[in-house]
Amino acid sequence: MSEEAPSAAETATRLFSALSLDSRQAGEPRQVSSGMLEFLLPELVNALVSTTLGAKLLSERIALGLEPQDTAGSSTDKEGADITQTSTQCSTISGWIDLPDDKELMEQVYVKLEMVGFRVGRRLAERFAPLNRRLVDTLDVVKFVCKDVWMMLFNRQIDNLKTNHRGIYVLQDNKFKWFLRMSGNSGGAAAARRAQPYIWLPCGIIRGILDSFGINTVVIAETLGLPQCTFQIKVVSDN
Repeated sequence: MSEEAPSAAETATRLFSALSLDSRQAGEPRQVSSGMLEFLLPELVNALVSTTLGAKLLSERIALGLEPQDTAGSSTDKEGADITQTSTQCSTISGWIDLPDDKELMEQVYVKLEMVGFRVGRRLAERFAPLNRRLVDTLDVVKFVCKDVWMMLFNRQIDNLKTNHRGIYVLQDNKFKWFLRMSGNSGGAAAARRAQPYIWLPCGIIRGILDSFGINTVVIAETLGLPQCTFQIKVVSDN
């Protein structure tokens, strides 16, 4: 019996673990190049856009009676395969992917990417939570993200952390590593739109880490100009 293929969250966690803090602290060489994460992210976005779009087209064909109902659960449908091939061809050497102008579809992609990040964040917190110091309050956990987690993922710390001390924290990374190679010809709003899906995964990672410490949050991100990126964390009351 063949082994079940690892999920996207498991694959991402394995790569993050290979770049882990404990290996570096022990003086061991990294077993995986940090560039692997930069290659993983566009492929992950590409795959989720392709499969989500393929599923939507298949659903529409079933609704029109062009496909039998029992094909709904099939992942090898011809339309899905064609969409995957087309989407792969849309990838460019700059790392950009041509995204469909479909808000509903991209919302579904956001949910999937953010949830992958959330699961990765929880697993990273379980493994790398500091044992030599207590994280007493939310600010301590956010600082753990800004320093320890960012150093592990991107080999640098967050450039700036601000808070209004009312449950809102703003993290600013002026050279977000996953944006450094995304210097397309388009700028301004067009570049920000194309970059948006690439920050949904780290949004989920941040939320997952905070959730593992019992802190319920909403995390959003935006970029005003590549490679700058700003993450806003809003603590959600359980009441």
